[in-house]
Amino acid sequence: MLSRTFRIAFFAIAVAGRSLAQITPVAPEPAAEFKLDTSLVYTRGSYGLPADTDIFIALVSPTYEATDWRLQAMLPYVWLNGPASVVGNAGTSLVSRHESGVGDASIAGAWKFIQGTDGWNASLGAKVKLPTADDTKGLGTGKIDTAFEADVSRKLGSLTPFGTLGYEFLGESERYPMKDGLFATAGVVATTSEKTSVGIAGNWRQPTISGGSSAAELMGFFQEKITATSHIQIFILHGYTDASPEIAVGATLGLAF
Repeated sequence: MLSRTFRIAFFAIAVAGRSLAQITPVAPEPAAEFKLDTSLVYTRGSYGLPADTDIFIALVSPTYEATDWRLQAMLPYVWLNGPASVVGNAGTSLVSRHESGVGDASIAGAWKFIQGTDGWNASLGAKVKLPTADDTKGLGTGKIDTAFEADVSRKLGSLTPFGTLGYEFLGESERYPMKDGLFATAGVVATTSEKTSVGIAGNWRQPTISGGSSAAELMGFFQEKITATSHIQIFILHGYTDASPEIAVGATLGLAF
């Protein structure tokens, strides 16, 4: 699967695009464009273990946005310090470790089948995670995973409520006994000026390992449009269960070409 850290970072990038759409005039026939998001994310959590694990992740996420569809990739590099792995307390080490390397890359696509009808927007999407990381270092699971999701939002003046519902199919191994499951997100974006938006969102996911707990997190974010083709977003997140990081913070710089 996308690790908890990767999922949080990818979610923040997705929200950045949704938030930016609220402060950008929409042309009747939007042209296809290429976007590039670069993100830095830090998470800390114990995941039910005696010691905390710190994870730094640098992400590059290129996106091709067409009128009716979107194609996006996520290419991470990970620094890990602690006994847990990037998927929490699955694949843990008996002692704290210092590891770094390429993380599991992912590719996502979406079909935007409703766009602006009475303020409604909706899409259907799929993600594939590729085992590009070294699973023996705790940087990935070593398996291919897939996820399918539906996204919906509606613009109501300066507010845009949004939600996501999806299901993940996770590859299993002896090291990572993963479980398939549902995930969901709900939140709202508020436009505060021609260049600025803020928002809040909650994430939930069924347990990803046998005997584990569901993940539950709350995230707040701020986004500022720098120029017509660039923006910056900052987010902070708090987790409420052992399946989530206790805290995560990150920043994304987005460019459109």
